[in-house]
Amino acid sequence: MATKTTINLDDETEAALDELVGVDGTKTLAIKRSLLAQVVRRRRNQALLEFITEQEATTGPIDPAHLAWADDVLDRQGAPR
Repeated sequence: MATKTTINLDDETEAALDELVGVDGTKTLAIKRSLLAQVVRRRRNQALLEFITEQEATTGPIDPAHLAWADDVLDRQGAPR
Protein backbone atom coordinates (compact mmCIF):
# COMPACT_ATOMS: atom_id res chain seq x y z
CA MET A 1 0.00 0.00 0.00
CA ALA A 2 1.39 3.39 -0.94
CA THR A 3 1.31 6.29 1.51
CA LYS A 4 2.04 9.99 1.18
CA THR A 5 4.17 12.00 3.54
CA THR A 6 4.73 15.73 3.47
CA ILE A 7 8.09 17.07 4.63
CA ASN A 8 9.49 20.56 4.92
CA LEU A 9 13.07 20.98 3.70
CA ASP A 10 15.53 23.63 4.78
CA ASP A 11 17.80 25.21 2.17
CA GLU A 12 20.66 22.76 2.75
CA THR A 13 18.41 19.72 2.44
CA GLU A 14 16.68 21.14 -0.63
CA ALA A 15 20.09 21.68 -2.28
CA ALA A 16 21.06 18.10 -1.44
CA LEU A 17 17.81 16.84 -2.95
CA ASP A 18 18.40 18.89 -6.10
CA GLU A 19 21.82 17.26 -6.41
CA LEU A 20 20.29 13.81 -6.08
CA VAL A 21 17.62 14.64 -8.65
CA GLY A 22 20.46 15.21 -11.09
CA VAL A 23 21.42 11.58 -10.60
CA ASP A 24 18.04 9.93 -10.09
CA GLY A 25 15.88 12.05 -12.38
CA THR A 26 12.98 12.91 -10.08
CA LYS A 27 12.50 13.99 -6.49
CA THR A 28 10.44 10.91 -5.77
CA LEU A 29 13.11 8.52 -7.02
CA ALA A 30 15.86 10.49 -5.29
CA ILE A 31 14.06 10.35 -1.95
CA LYS A 32 13.13 6.67 -2.25
CA ARG A 33 16.62 5.58 -3.29
CA SER A 34 18.29 7.70 -0.62
CA LEU A 35 16.01 6.38 2.08
CA LEU A 36 16.63 2.78 1.10
CA ALA A 37 20.39 3.37 0.83
CA GLN A 38 20.44 4.89 4.32
CA VAL A 39 18.62 1.89 5.78
CA VAL A 40 21.15 -0.46 4.13
CA ARG A 41 24.05 1.63 5.53
CA ARG A 42 22.62 1.61 9.04
CA ARG A 43 21.95 -2.14 8.97
CA ARG A 44 25.50 -2.78 7.73
CA ASN A 45 26.95 -0.55 10.46
CA GLN A 46 24.88 -2.30 13.12
CA ALA A 47 25.93 -5.74 11.83
CA LEU A 48 29.58 -4.67 11.95
CA LEU A 49 29.23 -3.43 15.53
CA GLU A 50 27.58 -6.71 16.52
CA PHE A 51 30.35 -8.69 14.79
CA ILE A 52 33.04 -6.73 16.63
CA THR A 53 31.28 -7.26 19.96
CA GLU A 54 31.03 -11.02 19.30
CA GLN A 55 34.70 -11.22 18.26
CA GLU A 56 35.84 -9.33 21.33
CA ALA A 57 33.74 -11.63 23.52
CA THR A 58 35.56 -14.68 22.15
CA THR A 59 39.08 -13.37 21.47
CA GLY A 60 39.40 -10.37 23.78
CA PRO A 61 39.55 -6.67 23.04
CA ILE A 62 41.12 -5.37 19.85
CA ASP A 63 44.77 -4.45 20.35
CA PRO A 64 45.19 -0.64 20.69
CA ALA A 65 48.19 -0.75 18.32
CA HIS A 66 45.99 -2.36 15.66
CA LEU A 67 43.30 0.28 16.21
CA ALA A 68 45.91 3.04 15.82
CA TRP A 69 47.12 1.44 12.58
CA ALA A 70 43.53 1.20 11.27
CA ASP A 71 42.87 4.84 12.19
CA ASP A 72 46.02 5.87 10.30
CA VAL A 73 44.90 3.95 7.20
CA LEU A 74 41.42 5.52 7.33
CA ASP A 75 42.90 8.99 7.79
CA ARG A 76 45.18 8.55 4.76
CA GLN A 77 42.19 7.46 2.69
CA GLY A 78 40.12 10.41 3.88
CA ALA A 79 37.43 8.16 5.32
CA PRO A 80 34.87 10.02 7.45
CA ARG A 81 34.41 8.94 11.04
